[in-house]
Amino acid sequence: MATNNMKRIGKRGAQVEYSNAWEVMRPFVHFGIKAASAIAHTLIYIVKHVPKPGSPNPPEKKRDKIIKI
Repeated sequence: MATNNMKRIGKRGAQVEYSNAWEVMRPFVHFGIKAASAIAHTLIYIVKHVPKPGSPNPPEKKRDKIIKI
């Protein structure tokens, strides 16, 4: 291996400028916010609709119908 192709530990490479970092990351940030919002709404819906342990159960419907085959 040629010595000019070897990388040395601790030696910094050329610095890359990120002048348009926000324009690059904006779709990902937007998607992350929308995904977090969807997960939060789903969790709130689940918590609201899970029956509480102390709440009375709804009365069961009696089936008066007789089905003859």
